[in-house]
Amino acid sequence: MEYQDVKLVMESLASHGKSGCSIITLANETNITQSILRDFLLSNQDFFCRLNGESKYTINWFGKYKGSTDKMLKTWSKEHNKSKIGGYYAVAIVAFIVGYILGGI
Repeated sequence: MEYQDVKLVMESLASHGKSGCSIITLANETNITQSILRDFLLSNQDFFCRLNGESKYTINWFGKYKGSTDKMLKTWSKEHNKSKIGGYYAVAIVAFIVGYILGGI
């Protein structure tokens, strides 16, 4: 997901307060598919939590970010940028190895 999508999801969930909202409602408000939202919410449990026994999600008000969407966005952005840099390094290493092998032929 892109930064704007993540921000939209967080703002939408925060607007529902501690009562949360369902994936269907969130998908309608953000125009993001339910499967993408479900994967995103489940993979970021520091930011979001599922309400007990319900199919609703809400901002994690008790985690290390205490419901602060600004802190969550900054953290997500840092982690996302780190993964991009790691991908660039991997591509550079593969290109170097391929160039070395082709240069030796």
